[in-house]
Amino acid sequence: MSRLILSLSALAMVLALTACGKKESDGKDKAAAPVVLAVPASGDSNEWKLYLQSVVTRPEYQEVVTDRIIPYFLPMDSKTADNDPKNPEVSSPYSRQMEVVKPAIERTVTKGQLMVFGSPDSKVMADFIVEAFAGASPTAVQGSHVLFVGKSEDAERVKAAVEAAGGSFLFEEVQ
Repeated sequence: MSRLILSLSALAMVLALTACGKKESDGKDKAAAPVVLAVPASGDSNEWKLYLQSVVTRPEYQEVVTDRIIPYFLPMDSKTADNDPKNPEVSSPYSRQMEVVKPAIERTVTKGQLMVFGSPDSKVMADFIVEAFAGASPTAVQGSHVLFVGKSEDAERVKAAVEAAGGSFLFEEVQ
């Protein structure tokens, strides 16, 4: 559990530092285009976190953020127990992440935030988002944006869940 928290904290810090590190340009400097890494071919968590960071730093996603970026990442096999094989619902990365996300959405999300959801397993992440947003009030994420980095076949149901909670849906297709 602590490895997941540390990983998410590190990813959040990198994203926050990236967003805070913007410099004013006097027009003489050419803005360097952010480097977007290729979609990882494997399910390696570190490669995926770097990829997701490269996606989030794109100008089209940075423009919508007026508060902060909140990343959520699920590794491959996130529903598999990692400390109690007899009780996977209590001890999987999926269930622990749900314990954080669902209450946050239920108590509403501050306007201007960008919630980023990504995983090497697009279907599981889509299931996660739909479950997390189920039962949310129609204004729970109003004024905020949700970026789903996943496959197109999963996007419509995620979009429906996000928009039902009043959020703006953004999608980055993983091929």
